[in-house]
Amino acid sequence: MKAFLLAFALAPALALAQSPQPKPPPAAPASAPAPAAADDKLPRDPNKFAALSLLGDNVQLLNLTPARGDTVQVGEWRAVPAGGIDNAVLQALNEAVKAGDDKREVKLYTSSTRSLFGDPAKLFVDGKLNLPGNLATAVRSGGAGMLLLVTRSTQEPGLVATLPARLLASLEGPGFVLDQRPGGQIGFDGQGGLPVFAPYVSLRVALIDLGDFRIRREQSMAVGSRLPVTREAGANPWAALTAEQRVQALEKLIEAELPKAVAGLVAR
Repeated sequence: MKAFLLAFALAPALALAQSPQPKPPPAAPASAPAPAAADDKLPRDPNKFAALSLLGDNVQLLNLTPARGDTVQVGEWRAVPAGGIDNAVLQALNEAVKAGDDKREVKLYTSSTRSLFGDPAKLFVDGKLNLPGNLATAVRSGGAGMLLLVTRSTQEPGLVATLPARLLASLEGPGFVLDQRPGGQIGFDGQGGLPVFAPYVSLRVALIDLGDFRIRREQSMAVGSRLPVTREAGANPWAALTAEQRVQALEKLIEAELPKAVAGLVAR
């Protein structure tokens, strides 16, 4: 059964449901998050899930150069097309939930602007999710029993074997490492080793009971890979990829690894 794709705007414009259609303009700024809705008494269907992704489009960039040695230059890139990363997350969640039972239903949500929610860690107070009031109401509206919430997670790069050694920075959300420090390896052509260009994703998945918004289970995930770098692209591997290819590299990691993290959360 296909996931329900919501196509209405919440008021104020806090969230927009995901669909393969072009995304509408960004929502106007809204007030700070309000406390989550009070515990409700509506019947909750254990076969119905809501899925909410708050990764957004900002991609972390960690750059290491010969001039700076082990000092990491931290930057940011805004992924295009907008919503692509969240869409990949939601589709992976949908497939993971359905894999255990094809009778399950999933409604997919994401925020029109991640900055509205601030620090992802502050969404949780004493083990309870604190969403803006209208969004809390929306994810409950279909009678779903559980919410799968994906947010950025701050983790150490040592957890990801494919990332370079001596990376003195924390990973947060989707990102890329470009390591142009001199390597000890010499290529077959007698020239120095090529740069390391590695996408990664660091996130947290929480299973929330929509009866009381309390966390039932959660799982952190930090994964990465290395992209091939040719001698011609060695001077600037980042520029050698199009924006679409960069997003695709992140989406491949999400599609391959996120269902594994979710499987244990939704198992009965």
